[in-house]
Amino acid sequence: MDFRPLNDIERRNLITALRGNAEHGRAILMDQRDTSFAGSTEEVTDEEVINAIKSVPCHY
Repeated sequence: MDFRPLNDIERRNLITALRGNAEHGRAILMDQRDTSFAGSTEEVTDEEVINAIKSVPCHY
């Protein structure tokens, strides 16, 4: 995976989303293709929840 530092706008958007998550419980969204930050939302669809669970590696 390529690492690229966040530009100023991306950094501000991510910080705002993290604050929203901490203060108001807003969900932080991630792009499924490259795991980049994709915004935040009040409501999360069932499909997004299922995809998030599937993306977590499980080693039993």
